[in-house]
Amino acid sequence: MHRRTVVISDTHLAGDGRGARSAEALRPLWQGADELIVNGDFAELSDARWRGSAARQILKIGELCEEDGVRLTFLSGNHDPLITDRRYLRLHGGEIFLTHGDMLHPSISPWVRDAGKLRALHHDAIASLDPQQRGGLDEQANVVQHVSGQKWDYLAEKNGHETRKVKRLVRHAGTCARVLWFWHRLPRLAADFADRYAPEARFFIFGHFHRAGVWHIGGRTIINTGSFHAPRRPHAVVIEGGQMALHRIAFNPAGHTLIDKPRAVFPLNTPAQAEAIPARLTRADRPRKSKSSAA
Repeated sequence: MHRRTVVISDTHLAGDGRGARSAEALRPLWQGADELIVNGDFAELSDARWRGSAARQILKIGELCEEDGVRLTFLSGNHDPLITDRRYLRLHGGEIFLTHGDMLHPSISPWVRDAGKLRALHHDAIASLDPQQRGGLDEQANVVQHVSGQKWDYLAEKNGHETRKVKRLVRHAGTCARVLWFWHRLPRLAADFADRYAPEARFFIFGHFHRAGVWHIGGRTIINTGSFHAPRRPHAVVIEGGQMALHRIAFNPAGHTLIDKPRAVFPLNTPAQAEAIPARLTRADRPRKSKSSAA
């Protein structure tokens, strides 16, 4: 029997209500699968307002996957940087490269108002490294994980949570304009990142930018799985039987489900094996005493 792996991202559970409904509502997505990979931003673990409910959703999906006999693998994102130290995966012998996407730009979220501060934090963290180590993928992953954690502390200390409607509307308009600009730049950003850090990969899968799409650049297929949060066009990658398929996810509060007809199907060349490089352990794993069609 073929092994089936499902990849999703950006569920943004336990936040302002605009993400996925719950771990239980996600359960239909992994039925019949052997492994579920959550590629970052599973829950709002870094926002103090929702940290408790986010933690409960993390525990719940673990329980559900265990009940269903499905291996659960988290990659951390900028909203849950401490959910695991694992920041990327190479699947099928490196043919598929998978990461959340917050490493693509030094500002992490370049559309936010405080992008300049995030860039400065990133620059300072890079500068603290040994010059010979600054260009490595692992070092980049560690820096982004560190800055993502600092981001939430900085924003909470500087701004708190604004409540004035006018301020929110002005900020929203500016953010939308910046998001559209970076959506325009997204395929090239992703292609450049893959050329540098995963040149052997035929497929580069990421989320973070909330723009679902498929692009073919330089012989590589770049896939963004979108988001359960705005604009709510989530997708899942399903790897099974020597092929990889991209499916739309029906956004149904009662249960998010895969749309049967795949949006795209890609044959794979390598055996169905997965490895995490580096072999980073999640906290739960550690021993005790540690081209071009856009949606």
